[in-house]
Amino acid sequence: MLKQFEVNIHKNQLFNKDHKLLVAFSGGVDSVVLAHLLKAANYDFELAHCNFMLRGTEANGDTEFCKEFAKDIGVMCHVVHFQTKDYARQHKLSIQMAARQLRYNWFDELCKKNNNDFILTAHHANDAIETLLVNLTRGTGIKGLCGIPQKQNTVIRPLLFATKQDIIDYSEKNNLKYREDSSNAEVKYKRNFLRHNIIPELKTLNPAFEDTMKLSMQYFSQANEIVVQFSKSKFKTICNENNDVLKIDIHLILAEPQKETLLFDWLQDKNFKASQINQLLETIEQGNFIGKQFETQTHELVIDRSQIIVQQKKEIHLQDIFVIQNPDDTSHLPITLSISKINQKAVSNSKSEILINDTPTLFPLTLRKWKTGDKFKPFGMNGFKKLSDFFKDKKLNLFEKKQIWILESNKEIVWVIGLRLDERQRIETETGKYLKIIVELPT
Repeated sequence: MLKQFEVNIHKNQLFNKDHKLLVAFSGGVDSVVLAHLLKAANYDFELAHCNFMLRGTEANGDTEFCKEFAKDIGVMCHVVHFQTKDYARQHKLSIQMAARQLRYNWFDELCKKNNNDFILTAHHANDAIETLLVNLTRGTGIKGLCGIPQKQNTVIRPLLFATKQDIIDYSEKNNLKYREDSSNAEVKYKRNFLRHNIIPELKTLNPAFEDTMKLSMQYFSQANEIVVQFSKSKFKTICNENNDVLKIDIHLILAEPQKETLLFDWLQDKNFKASQINQLLETIEQGNFIGKQFETQTHELVIDRSQIIVQQKKEIHLQDIFVIQNPDDTSHLPITLSISKINQKAVSNSKSEILINDTPTLFPLTLRKWKTGDKFKPFGMNGFKKLSDFFKDKKLNLFEKKQIWILESNKEIVWVIGLRLDERQRIETETGKYLKIIVELPT
């Protein structure tokens, strides 16, 4: 086991003797064996133990065990106590997800504070197999069938070569003491249900199930690399991503035989599910789709005339109206707006700049989002036009419309910011008193 451990580390270039390692240490058999192997191989490491305050005296017993274990092998053991239930409630998370966030946030803090190079976890082959099966039931595509990566940024899992039985055998051979987590026996958790109910049945069909799955995960991982490279090449011709806005050409994606796989690869990191992608494809294939929307917890998607547009959700907690009392009263605005008085008529063709007469009744100005029913006189036109029709003519998509701000004076639109000045603000006579208004538009 020790030889396999070192071979795996060197073969996959996981870390070396010069690195300072931080081991996620629960006191269970997996993390105890990992720590024992690291010590036997003379690596420089420290332990980090989390007490999630979920199992009362049992959890406190785990903490004491971890401290004693660290003392016995002569390494540092960092310990933290988390109010996990409170954190989960405050952040609207499951207990497992809350514990994961707390754990890895703390690991990152420790690494920065103590100059650790990598975080090591004791995940093994059976954990990877369970991950594959969980992902298979969720529908996560070929990427989800690769199990658990050995190295992911600063997190390394050097025991993935070993099965759970290998770890238990090693612990017995070396007379290692460890703690049993009683929650591991509760089948209400998906992984435990797979571990205790499903995998044993699969092993009756194939006694070498674990070895077969380990080999399959290698093939899946290599196949995923092929898919990733293919997806990247297609992304360049079908998609455009700028300022965190992804645009997918509808006609080009519909022409692809592998359109489901491509869309899944491009949208899964934005938390879109396979079922949503199927609905999306059905919608664009049927036509009459303009304005149709899909969303996840983090992103929103709209189907425009020729594009699928995806962007991260932007939570805007704004007042309905922002009042500007004078040219210097702009620091409280949600957008960057500068107003200056000038005495020469200098007209700019920039969409981000206007010049209007500085009249005694102009202020206060108001800044607000546009709303249904708004109308103005577009510069160069005689009649009024609804903003909704104006935006339609400009072929703005739903996301672009959401970003539009209106500048008003005396309840009349002065400027549809970044798009068009109102005709009523046209400078007909030289007054020598002008206002130059400039907005900082996104590039």
